[in-house]
Amino acid sequence: MATATTETEIHVFEPYKYALPKLAPYIRDLWSRRQFATYMARSNLKGQHFDSFFGQFWLVLNPLLLSLVYFLLTSVLAGSGGGLKHFVGLLTGLFAFFYTRNVIQFAAASITGGGKMIVNMSFPKMLLPLSTTFTAILMYLPTLLVYALCYIVVHHSVTWNILWLIPIFVIQTIFSLGIGLLFAAVTLYFRDMATLLPYLIRIWMYVSPVLFSMAYIKERVNHPTGAGLPHWILAFYQYDPLTPIINPWNTVLVGNGVQPFAHGASYAPQYGEMLAGLLVALVAFVIGAWYFMSREREFAVRL
Repeated sequence: MATATTETEIHVFEPYKYALPKLAPYIRDLWSRRQFATYMARSNLKGQHFDSFFGQFWLVLNPLLLSLVYFLLTSVLAGSGGGLKHFVGLLTGLFAFFYTRNVIQFAAASITGGGKMIVNMSFPKMLLPLSTTFTAILMYLPTLLVYALCYIVVHHSVTWNILWLIPIFVIQTIFSLGIGLLFAAVTLYFRDMATLLPYLIRIWMYVSPVLFSMAYIKERVNHPTGAGLPHWILAFYQYDPLTPIINPWNTVLVGNGVQPFAHGASYAPQYGEMLAGLLVALVAFVIGAWYFMSREREFAVRL
């Protein structure tokens, strides 16, 4: 009499280890899905009505109104003067900082907000923060057009040094994405971070050379009467990781002195500062990408 034998499938569950995926296949998979990331970014903008005239108008109006408030506080009420040139200087720092803020906040919410996709689909999860970064870039473009108009009205000229803004923007994007990747993973473990992050970023703005340039801080610290700011404030600003990224914006668009540059003049950023900004950006991206990818296998379980 023949006996029927049945094969049993054995599942072995091993302890989870945090480890990076194989980078070459991961990057190829990420690159092959780049069109999906751009499409998703445009869809998010349409869903929030930012592709309409009034949506783009609000993107510009919001930082303009905040710049006006800070202009009244730092110039009119404080009596520091500066006029329209000082106002354009504030726009420079605020517009640049708001771009970094959007990249970080959008990326931080990308994993918790894409729960259904992560649970039901297999894809490199970095695609989500990359998509939100592209969304932040699309939101940033209208503000650049308005800023360009304000810049021309005040300074009346443009020199070849304006091309320095391209590498500065790339460095800032790498830095912002790195911080965003880090918070995207951290927010998955600590959900309260989504509520806390906007306040941390706002505090960061006040202690960065956004409202006040490094040249202004140095002048106040080294005040000849000795009634200026304490020296520890200068050290605090100098070691801010955002300083070698924001300060080149101010140098190219505002000037390299305490007062905005004169008519027809322009400046190139210091090479040492650009190198420092690139180094900070690469360190931030490597740390953020490493932490994000090493925990990517756990995202579906945490969601």
